[in-house]
Amino acid sequence: MRFTIKAAAVCGLLLLLFWINREFLDMEPDDIQPFISSFGLLAPFVFLLLFSIRPFFLFPASILALTSGLAFGPFLGPILTYAGSLSGAVLSYWAVRFFRRNHEIPDHSGKRRVIQQRIEENGFFYLVSLRIIPVIHFDLVTYLSAMARVRFRTFLYATMAGIIPGTLAFNLLGASIADVSIPLAAATVLMFLIALSIPWIVKRQLEKRNISTDEWKES
Repeated sequence: MRFTIKAAAVCGLLLLLFWINREFLDMEPDDIQPFISSFGLLAPFVFLLLFSIRPFFLFPASILALTSGLAFGPFLGPILTYAGSLSGAVLSYWAVRFFRRNHEIPDHSGKRRVIQQRIEENGFFYLVSLRIIPVIHFDLVTYLSAMARVRFRTFLYATMAGIIPGTLAFNLLGASIADVSIPLAAATVLMFLIALSIPWIVKRQLEKRNISTDEWKES
């Protein structure tokens, strides 16, 4: 009985992921926004669900962040995107941990192995840097973190801090597309300037610790 329930759950999840891939993989924010908004009061919950399972079908987080700004505006949008991005990272982190616990996963080699070792050695600051500096794919950072010997609490706090600049920037951009106003446009430009300057500051701090971001390229 228990096996039947597990099998049904897995099949249901696979069908859901297949449907999402077919419906949304090649879509833009303008295409997704009407679908999200069509759920009315349930729209925020539908969006959170989609963002939470996004890592499992590798849909670009930036597209959903822009969609959130379009659908929910500059105030609710960032909150939903932040919550969805964080929950998606947590779900995929534990999925990798669970899979690793029950299956043999070969060790990485090359640059990915180096990055995994850096995560283990430097912990919080290095993970925050990986989240802030947009060189390595968001979901790859989650995967390498789950493979590394790093506490979940460290991963969680680093992700919580590291996704703030990008969340605000992309949501304001999405909101400014829907509401073309000078104050919102100015806030969007300012937020992007801040979001672009933070990686530079973080990179300087990494260099002081003798950590080069060149090892992140082509990983």
